[in-house]
Amino acid sequence: MIELLRPLCTLLLVGILGLSTGSALAQQYIYTNDNVANSTNSTTALTVSVKGALKILKTYSTGGKGAGSGYFAVPTVTSGKTRLGDCLFVSNGGDSTIAAFQMNLFDGSLTAVKGSPFSDGVNGAQHLGIGLATAGSLLFAGNTNNNSISVLRISSSCSLKVLKQVTVPGSPAGMKVALNGQFLVVAYVGQVDSFKIDSSTGDLTELGPFTPKGTAAGVDISCDGTTAYFGDTATNTQVEVFSISSSGELKELNNFTNKNGESSNNVILSLDGTHLFVSNTMSNQITTLSVGANGALTYDSTLKLNKPGLYALGLATGTGLDLSVSEENNPESIGVLRAVGGILKEVTGSPFPVIKNGSDPAGLTAVPRSCN
Repeated sequence: MIELLRPLCTLLLVGILGLSTGSALAQQYIYTNDNVANSTNSTTALTVSVKGALKILKTYSTGGKGAGSGYFAVPTVTSGKTRLGDCLFVSNGGDSTIAAFQMNLFDGSLTAVKGSPFSDGVNGAQHLGIGLATAGSLLFAGNTNNNSISVLRISSSCSLKVLKQVTVPGSPAGMKVALNGQFLVVAYVGQVDSFKIDSSTGDLTELGPFTPKGTAAGVDISCDGTTAYFGDTATNTQVEVFSISSSGELKELNNFTNKNGESSNNVILSLDGTHLFVSNTMSNQITTLSVGANGALTYDSTLKLNKPGLYALGLATGTGLDLSVSEENNPESIGVLRAVGGILKEVTGSPFPVIKNGSDPAGLTAVPRSCN
């Protein structure tokens, strides 16, 4: 009888462990680049409740200097995955280094990697920030002070090693890798560009640049890797839509403009790809657009964010219906909005204070995150 029951007990144990692991990994976390001015930089880990409320877990030193300012659309914090676990990378614009952490997705805690922070191959401060994007075992760092992109190899333990530095035609702001990991798409606060990625050597082959109708700053890419959306630095809402060919070239499909919000540096797609959210930086609003075929965008709504946030900056979506927005203030805060179709509603208690950093732009990322 004992021998008959043993397989059943084993199955039950595996099932319980599976449920426990699934429940833990389903927890949504937000990690920031606090971009502390004139001091050692930090990253703050926060949890997201089922109602969208944020709770600070802990603030960790990055070991490097904050930029103290920055382009609104520069993605200064990102995550990656190796065969041994999950990594978090935070750029330090004040001394051109990148902090690397191992993430524990069961409790959201971070452990600094031995040798962190790592040089990104550039000397001195980058007061406009250092943008980050990952593709498998590669990390790309957009150096805004010398118009270059550094390519770094991510080890299985999340440590970093500079492979090369590539000169580019402008100052990198928005950066994103298409889901298949073959192409890096960049906005230079003006022109846009794409690069073919050689995953084995880290080589980047430039395919552009390409000239949009507006001043492109931020970027997001559809989950199928065929369409890029660029948020423009503009007096109104302006979004450029480009197709990404199978060989990586960009071609403009649509130049959407709307007068309901002021400035549109950051853009991010909803999880299902049917809506595009735009941060109207100077008017502290979020505009929602419906995404149609062939890059068509139509206006849905614009939401004014709650006080005391001053400026709507970076955006993040995870695995749920919530949209997070970094809001410049002192202390820095994060607004959380629940998205139902084309309508956004700010959750109770939003925005949530994070850290006093001198009112400089802060970055954020959601983990686990959507396809891209």
